[in-house]
Amino acid sequence: MKDVEKARLLWVHSERLALSFGLIHLPHGCPIHIIKNLRICVDCHIVMKLISKIMQRDIIIRDMNRFHHFQHGTCSCGDYW
Repeated sequence: MKDVEKARLLWVHSERLALSFGLIHLPHGCPIHIIKNLRICVDCHIVMKLISKIMQRDIIIRDMNRFHHFQHGTCSCGDYW
């Protein structure tokens, strides 16, 4: 798989789409809650940390193993999942 195709496929992960929707439609200061039936991938985990820091938003994701609370660029799982 080419790098361009790989990068394009990463942007259609459901948690990224849900995050985009939350950033557009929820008022600033309101945490964004996302529930997922699969594990969050490492790329999405990194993106969530960065966006929580840049946008100054709390992002809470429940995946099949645990809760991830992204706040100020860090995750409650300590990057271990």
